[in-house]
Amino acid sequence: MIENVVSRRYAEALSESIAEDSRLRAVLKSMETLCGAFRSEPNLTRFFANPAIPLTNKNALLSEMCDRVQADEAVRNLLRILNQRKKILYLSNIASFFEDFVDRRLNQVRVDVVSASPLTPDQAERIKASLSGVLGKGVIVESREDASLIGGMVLSVGSLVVDATIKNRLALLKRSIEK
Repeated sequence: MIENVVSRRYAEALSESIAEDSRLRAVLKSMETLCGAFRSEPNLTRFFANPAIPLTNKNALLSEMCDRVQADEAVRNLLRILNQRKKILYLSNIASFFEDFVDRRLNQVRVDVVSASPLTPDQAERIKASLSGVLGKGVIVESREDASLIGGMVLSVGSLVVDATIKNRLALLKRSIEK
């Protein structure tokens, strides 16, 4: 709980520190890349969690990581502050909240699409155009596959879920027959 409160504050501060909307996507991309490094390399987490390792060594590694991903200066500053305050392991949570702030600021929404087979680029564009018109916002389609759906798709926008799958229709039919 406290981690979410703290992470949200850092994400909001990062968002407010970036005046130009054009930089937001680059900062978000840097954050996602750095989070990916922490996820894929468990030794990084152990390194930063170890109190015996001097802060200067941790800062040097963060600087090298930022150089490799050509991180924006705002990200570099955030990482230095997080490292000093021993909150670097909150980075993934901060990135998630930052993504929400970026979406709100750029008037866009993320739509999670789960389908039985991969979406074609044309299908993704049609979903994007339809939802953009309905929601009045830019739409970012994030898709994944679930073969158990048989056919159709599940769309999730925030807390709204639209289940247009064959699996769901069969379940509804079964329930109506059982009544």
